[in-house]
Amino acid sequence: MSGFTMHLHSDQASGMAVQRAAEINNQALSFSRQGDYAGAEDLHLQALHLKLSSVGENNLSTAITRNALGELYLKMGKITDAEEQLKKAVSFRMNNGSAYDAAVSVENLGQVYEVKGDLEEARRVRLSHPANIMVCGNYDCPGETFDRSQLMACSGCKSTFYCGRACQAKDWRVRHKKFCKKRA
Repeated sequence: MSGFTMHLHSDQASGMAVQRAAEINNQALSFSRQGDYAGAEDLHLQALHLKLSSVGENNLSTAITRNALGELYLKMGKITDAEEQLKKAVSFRMNNGSAYDAAVSVENLGQVYEVKGDLEEARRVRLSHPANIMVCGNYDCPGETFDRSQLMACSGCKSTFYCGRACQAKDWRVRHKKFCKKRA
């Protein structure tokens, strides 16, 4: 009986640690929206440490923090760090959790390769979801998944995919124009 109580107590402690880490992640997102990327990074790293020590690497909650940290590193221009975090998020999310979450991490990793100038790898990564489920390349597109056949590729580089012309135009102005290279 005491073994059962200890196990329950351990699960309860892990749950509380994950809950606290989620609160820290939310604070980090707020810092990021305010432009305090260094503060956001510190908070995300604290949350990641809590999750790793309480539930380990192979947990959806840990993958969520890795994705958020990867997105932040993209904003900060820390491309190697973004790639490392997003690869780990994709690795777990592809086989666990929702198709939307996996597609978001895949798109984020595609953006890493786009920034690195490797548009072929960006395209390969974006098309890697086994169920052909993707998200629009416009970060501000409402959160939904699309079947690959519902999206159109950028006519210049063919490596970024959009749900429509409005999202393509917005992403072009905000982000993609810097990285798009028309194929010869």
